[in-house]
Amino acid sequence: MIKEELFMKNRMNYLIVTLCFIVLSGVINAILFNVALEDMTKDLSVTSSAISWIVISYTLVITFGSITYSKLSSYIQIKKLLMIGVFLFTLGSVIGYLSNGYIGVLIGRIIQAMGGSSFIALSMITANQYLPLAKRNVTLTLIGGCLSLGSGFGFLMGGILTHIWGWPSLFLFMSLTLLTVFGLYYFVPSGYAGNEKVTKPFDFSGLFYLLLFVISFILGVKLNGYLLILSVLSILLLGLHSKKQGVLLFIDFSVFRSYSFNKLILISFINNAAMVAILFLFPLQAIRTFHVSVILIGLILCSISIVGFLISLLVRKAVYFISNKKLMVISIGVQLIGFGILIFLGLHSMVMITLGVLFIYISFSALTVIINIEIPHTIEKEKMSMGIGVYNLFNFLGMSFGPSISSRLLEISSNINFSFSFFAGLLILSFVLSIVKQKSTG
Repeated sequence: MIKEELFMKNRMNYLIVTLCFIVLSGVINAILFNVALEDMTKDLSVTSSAISWIVISYTLVITFGSITYSKLSSYIQIKKLLMIGVFLFTLGSVIGYLSNGYIGVLIGRIIQAMGGSSFIALSMITANQYLPLAKRNVTLTLIGGCLSLGSGFGFLMGGILTHIWGWPSLFLFMSLTLLTVFGLYYFVPSGYAGNEKVTKPFDFSGLFYLLLFVISFILGVKLNGYLLILSVLSILLLGLHSKKQGVLLFIDFSVFRSYSFNKLILISFINNAAMVAILFLFPLQAIRTFHVSVILIGLILCSISIVGFLISLLVRKAVYFISNKKLMVISIGVQLIGFGILIFLGLHSMVMITLGVLFIYISFSALTVIINIEIPHTIEKEKMSMGIGVYNLFNFLGMSFGPSISSRLLEISSNINFSFSFFAGLLILSFVLSIVKQKSTG
């Protein structure tokens, strides 16, 4: 009996390590290539506009893919989907590494995204469905911490590998993710989201409307604001389509009936937008104002991300003494202080700008952990995969919104403080949301 309990405990621990590793791989891969874009532009003999599609296409696919995998997990076993995701991710890495031309590299990144978009969403579904409460909270904490850790390591590794072996080595490095297949095969339980295979027809119309929304929103923010009209239209079409009977809706609007769920996904959207914007704006300001090298910026971000990861572990302990709501308010407050330092003191000292980014990283890690733990409690059990899919969709939309709106703001004003002030304004909204209580319905 004791041996059996020990075996199960070890099995769960190996499962947690495997899930964290694939999440970390996905985050590192998303950041890794941003450092190498300038070198890729020269080597592939293309324009900056053309090379930006390597980032845009990756963002589009990974944003849409996250909720698609969540939906597919009701039809195909989660283990199989994760393994398919890893194989696609590795295939994309190999294609990108072997390609000498722009089209091959673009295809490689798209296939990487097709696989990588499964990592976070399915890892969260697996943790919520198969792990007991204590282990589940540990896993969700570590997943939140990996988001912070991966962003710092991605920037550093991207700079080092590109400098020593060139940008093709980034694809080769990410192909190591294939090793997680063994962990997925042996430690992820076989089963479907909700523990039961769905027999209703797949909602292809809902998939099309959501794809239309994701493409028009991301390209609308980044390239042409008029495309946002199409985003509004696609939401209306999704709303009308949600009344359809006889299919498992791709987006079930009933998950939005929970005030707490809506509040958390909006706060998470702002949290992710502000964080990824910093990964775009901080190097820009450090290079412009203080003439710092990319490698040093990578070392700073890596060191800060490690601190953020350690803070996320402390947050899990803190929930036993302080309520999640209070921790959320404190975290957003710290993030606002970080942006305040960047706005008022960032131009005067590299130390102060680093301190501001440290505060933002710490609060991002803490807030991600808090929301990861809290979000499952706002979703009905039978709609868990749908709710987590929507939550991750908003997270990825936030990640794409942050740097995209930052570049648009820089076109309006070259003063980076203008962009910092915009995100400080969003965080004030987030702060207000975190302290407002739900109105009593009784």
